[in-house]
Amino acid sequence: MSLINQMLRDLEQRNKQTAKTAPAPNVPIAAKPVGRRPGRLWLLPLMALPLAYLWHQNPASPPAQQVAEPVHTAAIAESKQAAATAEPPAGPDRSQSLAPAPFSERMAPTTLPVTTTPSTTNASPAELQKPAVTPNQAREPAKLIEKSQAAVPKQSPAASLAERSRSQSPAPAPIDRVKTSTPKQQAEALYRQAQHSASSLMAKENLKEALQLDPHYLPARTLLLQTLMKSRADAELGEFLDDSLALFPSNLLFIKTRAHLYVQQKNFAAAVKLLERIDADTVDDSAYLALLAAGYQQLQRFPQAAHLYQRLSQIQPDKAENWLGLAIAQDKLNQSQAAVQAYRQALDKKTLNAEVVSYIKQRLTALNPAL
Repeated sequence: MSLINQMLRDLEQRNKQTAKTAPAPNVPIAAKPVGRRPGRLWLLPLMALPLAYLWHQNPASPPAQQVAEPVHTAAIAESKQAAATAEPPAGPDRSQSLAPAPFSERMAPTTLPVTTTPSTTNASPAELQKPAVTPNQAREPAKLIEKSQAAVPKQSPAASLAERSRSQSPAPAPIDRVKTSTPKQQAEALYRQAQHSASSLMAKENLKEALQLDPHYLPARTLLLQTLMKSRADAELGEFLDDSLALFPSNLLFIKTRAHLYVQQKNFAAAVKLLERIDADTVDDSAYLALLAAGYQQLQRFPQAAHLYQRLSQIQPDKAENWLGLAIAQDKLNQSQAAVQAYRQALDKKTLNAEVVSYIKQRLTALNPAL
């Protein structure tokens, strides 16, 4: 209340001084009633209430501000001097953050955090030269870290476990790229293995596998034919020959072997039909000609048989069977003189068994009674 009293006294004193110095007006002034003056003075306490409120809210701020302002201004001056000598940093202007706030803002009661400036007595020159960091700049590293963490995709526990196992596992060895062989090359390899195999069963399996890879591989088919003939499996041999003839219908070896099986089975018609696939006049193979001649003989086709036996006796003159076949065909054709000569040629070879020799002698007696 002393401040109010002082203000009232100062106001009364100023009113007295203005009354003394003011010139007297020429117009007579009417006397004012004394009762109205106290009505004006009651406004003075109302005018002093805001000042009293400010005084009670922050009574120590004016002196503290007066003490802090010189220290703050000294620190700002030193920081400005250091910034003038050094290169200004990139980014926002930091001098604005170092400027003191207006007096009205410092006096206003706010809830913002207050940053205390370091005392000049305890701070080193290097610390005073460091520029102040604004709150926005202090939050920038945290924002960058959050962005980097958000950019990394989250992995499931199974994926992270697989990633760790891959990183811990040794690198795989480089794979040698071997040129893939063709089926024919694989069949040739199996054929060579069968050739050098000591077991006929293993050789047969290798040859069958080779023919599965390349059915037209003739060497493997020929070797398998020989292997089956040694095993004397006629049923398996017959099926194999039928398959082979379907692929190679004019192959002489397959034809002769299959015809021989027909002859053993007394199926002479099938044997002759198969053998006739080839023109006999263009073939000099004695086995083929003998089979076809025997088939003609059994089917009583004696002219064809006599023709083929005549050729065989010229190809193999020392073989008694050829002369015997020729003699029988000529005997059936009533060529008695030619038959007698052929029977004699067969006896001269002395390779026939006793039963056949006895039959020849009976036919010679019948054809030439003088003997």
